[in-house]
Amino acid sequence: MAQEDLLPLYEQVRRKLLSEIEAGRLAEGSFLPSEFDLCAKYGVSRITLRRAVAELCAEGRLVRQQGRGTLVAPRKVQQTISLSGFSDVIEGQGHKAGHRVLECEENATSPTTAARLQATRLYRFVRLLEMNDQPMTLENLYVDAERFADVLEPVTAGGSFFASLRSAYGAEPASAERQIDVGFARADEAGVLGVSTTQPVYRIEKLVFDRAGLPLALSQTVTPCHLVTLAVNN
Repeated sequence: MAQEDLLPLYEQVRRKLLSEIEAGRLAEGSFLPSEFDLCAKYGVSRITLRRAVAELCAEGRLVRQQGRGTLVAPRKVQQTISLSGFSDVIEGQGHKAGHRVLECEENATSPTTAARLQATRLYRFVRLLEMNDQPMTLENLYVDAERFADVLEPVTAGGSFFASLRSAYGAEPASAERQIDVGFARADEAGVLGVSTTQPVYRIEKLVFDRAGLPLALSQTVTPCHLVTLAVNN
């Protein structure tokens, strides 16, 4: 008897599914076949199959999508905790970056945020940051509407905020304050990101400053943990 045959049945199925994923026979971004087909293929019950699938979901190799099924997670992107913007990071790894503006608020009401940005009038963008045309990060971006009025139009049109900032003002990020938490996606966030409300997400708040120590922008992002590995750049 092979050593693998001594493993619990769900673990045997987990390994077979993982082998299919790593060999590319179950492609990244594709949905798993139906439970009926998988049970027939591996000769197991639904209970056993669901345990194997749950294990792979916990490992971040599979992702359940409410009402749609279970898909093979794309390989994680390493996102460095640095001053680089989203486009710089994603395009630097050979991927296509996109900024889809979902909402704009011309006079955002947030006294605390306004104080942190030293702004009298705030402009808020709600953006879906995409990699290769797939949702990756949901972002609330707050900008001083008076100091950086010339970036509002290009960012609204889907441009990179930091690229627009460089082009219009020659401003570069020099330092940042960050707070990183891990939680679960809210229902509204899950709907936009295409994940379930049981999906762990990174919540990152970043306040960026220029060389003179003046604040440039405040961003609050939500990124599913199965998409990103965070790394620190010293």
